[in-house]
Amino acid sequence: MSAHRPQAIAALLATMVIWGTSAVFMRTTALTLTPENALALRYVILLLMVVPGLWLTGSWRIARAEWSRMVVTGVGMFGSSWFTMQGFARVPAGQGTVFAMIEPIIIALLAWLVLREPLSPRIWAVLAVSLAGAAILFWPDITATAASPADPLGIFYLLLAPTSWAIYTIGAKPLLQSHSGFAISGWSMVIAAPVIFLMASKPYAEIAAAAPLRTWAELFYLAAFNSLAGSVLWNVGARHLPGAVAGSFLYLVPVIAVAAGWLILDEPVTLWLLAGGVIMLAGVALAQSGEREH
Repeated sequence: MSAHRPQAIAALLATMVIWGTSAVFMRTTALTLTPENALALRYVILLLMVVPGLWLTGSWRIARAEWSRMVVTGVGMFGSSWFTMQGFARVPAGQGTVFAMIEPIIIALLAWLVLREPLSPRIWAVLAVSLAGAAILFWPDITATAASPADPLGIFYLLLAPTSWAIYTIGAKPLLQSHSGFAISGWSMVIAAPVIFLMASKPYAEIAAAAPLRTWAELFYLAAFNSLAGSVLWNVGARHLPGAVAGSFLYLVPVIAVAAGWLILDEPVTLWLLAGGVIMLAGVALAQSGEREH
């Protein structure tokens, strides 16, 4: 493990930069093309990469008995992609990414409801801490004192996005025993794609013509790096480092997202954002430390 440690750390750091900056490009593409049209074009690029990959690796073979669960992962993938784009069209990238860090808590709650996995008192405490952090994060919006209040619908969408990802995660869990992560992610994207394509509000030729070169570059970045390269680099890093160490790198994502939002989109970095973010990340860290102790 020690021989591969520097490469693993470099892979994880690269992953965090990709995932942290992707929030900015999700917002810019959504504002340029509308969320549904930006997502549709991104999925066109994504499937041009994923489908050949599934064929070349032999990952296209799925047993008939596994299809019902694979459809569940496809629903989760669609919801995660759709609500994330809708959310970032309405909420600043940095603020939205910090809020999305409640995802592990939602996964734990959904696993408790669906899979009957035990939920410790620590997780309930973590939920309370995370909710307190979210209240502080959006306090200026709640009290209507923010200069540019976040859209409540956008906040709701950003809550549905990690909930959808939790559905994907729980649906994929049994499938990982017989399929690679690429196969499950790839098929989930293929299943989600038809609905995403149908929800585009304009003909594709018109959407493509309206997209400036910078938007095409951002869409390619989201497809090639955020969706594919990020997953590969994450697997490289996680393979050679303990799970707790690899998981700790995720705390860099909102930090990078806030910095990228400030540098690229001139999003303000307020004390409410910093305080709420620190409290929410502390809640996630508490949850993960409980898992390690268990």
